[in-house]
This record gives sequence, C-alpha cells and structure tokens, in this order.
Amino acid sequence: MEQLSENLLENRAAISAAAWDERLAFWISQIGSPPLTTTACIALGVLSLPASRSTWYWMGVYLVLVVLMPLLYLVWLLKKGLITDIHLKVREQRTRPLLVTVAAAFMAWGILHFGAAPRLLVALAAAMCLQTVIFLAITLRWKISFHSASAAGMAVMAWLVIGSLSIWFVMSVPIIAWARVRLQRHTVGQTFAGATLGGAILLSVLYMYLLI
Repeated sequence: MEQLSENLLENRAAISAAAWDERLAFWISQIGSPPLTTTACIALGVLSLPASRSTWYWMGVYLVLVVLMPLLYLVWLLKKGLITDIHLKVREQRTRPLLVTVAAAFMAWGILHFGAAPRLLVALAAAMCLQTVIFLAITLRWKISFHSASAAGMAVMAWLVIGSLSIWFVMSVPIIAWARVRLQRHTVGQTFAGATLGGAILLSVLYMYLLI
C-alpha cells in the first residue's frame, strides 16, 4: 500500500508541474484507458440487443473476467512495486499482465460460449482472446498501444450500433493516440498500429460470427 501511495503522490506532483497540453494528455489517457473503453464497447454492444436481465447478467460476467480481474492484478503488481504505473509504460513489464488478460479472456469466452450467452458477447470475448494473444506476441519485441487498440474497438462497435452518431467515438481514437504520443508513452507508429489492429480484429471476428 505504501508503494501504491508513493506512486500516486509522484504522479500528482508530476501532473501539477506539467505544461497544460501534457496535463490534458494525461486526463485524456485516464478517461480513454483500456478498461473504460472496453467497458464502453461492451455497453454499446449490449444496447443493440433486446433488453433483458439475462443480457445484463452476461455483460456483468464478461466485465468481471475481462476488465476487473486484469485491473485488480495490475493494482496488485503496482502495490508490490513490480510495475511502475497502471498503464505499463515499460514494455518489459507488460508480459505478465497480458498473460493474465489472455487467461481471463479465454475463461470469459468459454463461460459465455457454453453458457449460451448472446452471440454478440461471445464474439466480443473471442475478439478479446485473439487481440490479447496477438498483442502479447508483438509486445515481446515492440511496444504497441493498448489505448489506441481499445479505443478503435469502441469506435467500431459504436459505428455498427449507432451509425453516424458514432462520429464522437471515432474522433476519440486520434485524440487518445495524440495523448499517448504527447506523454511520450508511444510513437505515432505504435498508436497507428494499435488502432489498426484493434479495429481490424474486432471487425474480422464479428464477420466470422456472421454478425456483420
């Protein structure tokens, strides 16, 4: 807990001393973090389904496994001093969290698939499985942007669900990418690769599940 508190205090001090655009980039990164954009993606998908208690139940199962479990693991790693920050700015520190996310994604897919969850949620779990495996392989050599990938997935889902109103979600992708570059967490190429792969993987899996 002491290590976690020190990290939070250091971050707060750094933010206060930063230029205005760097502070803006920091808060964009927080709001556009993968746990939040993934949750938004799932929520958009669920809104396209017939309203039922069962649908919301399966959404909850998915979020607990794919979002909450990896997030809690990150907090634990931060508390133990095994990672420098929750956004994993050091590439070498990303392997273990990604392995946990891969395991959680496959667990979610299995539970949703065999539990007869809505087909869309099963497809989203499958997309998460594929994306985390690919990103894990890439991360062993290169630091691809998770923020951009997640934002692109959210934008794709918004486009499929709400059409032209998705412009606000689509615009968030370059904005989040800019924030990651401004904070020097990624290069332009890393954010572009993340967004391209994130969107392409989701579209491909939805196509394979005959949902588009």
